[in-house]
Amino acid sequence: MQPEVPPPSDPHVRHLRRMFLAVITGSFLFLIPWVGYLSASLPTRHVVDQWRPAWVGFDIALVAALGVTALCAWRRLQIFIPWAMVTATLLCCDAWFDIVLDWNSGELTGALLTAAFAELPLAFLLLYVSRRMTRLTVIIAWRRAGRVGPVPPLFRLSLMPRTAEEEEHDREWRRQHGDDPRPGDG
Repeated sequence: MQPEVPPPSDPHVRHLRRMFLAVITGSFLFLIPWVGYLSASLPTRHVVDQWRPAWVGFDIALVAALGVTALCAWRRLQIFIPWAMVTATLLCCDAWFDIVLDWNSGELTGALLTAAFAELPLAFLLLYVSRRMTRLTVIIAWRRAGRVGPVPPLFRLSLMPRTAEEEEHDREWRRQHGDDPRPGDG
């Protein structure tokens, strides 16, 4: 027996969604002036004592992410999708920092070659495969939900495709609770 899933019109669900939207939007708005402040206030040169632990720690995280991603791919687990995205992000960050931090050094050529022929192509491959797997998952869920016709592109698709039965359950819940969700809250 599956647990009861509250409909999007549930006041608790709506409250959690509003709180999440406030936090993520507030973070976005805070970071805009923060980046401006950093660009004006940070020194152009800074000597750090923890250079080696920072880079080795980052590379350990990258190796771990690659390992988990590979394991999930071998085992054909759905969790492969977010792990592939995390790993791709780490690879892009690695390429960015390698290039930027080696910009005025003799190591820039190596950083550019590594980014161009290893980190960024692998990141692109992981993002491409994770997008394809997400699309395949959506198509399967769409069909299992009893939907017919073409599946919309991912950027137009709601988070959860709902069956007619689930939509009726939501309408019934609203009738019983006398709650009509405001536009944009569902």
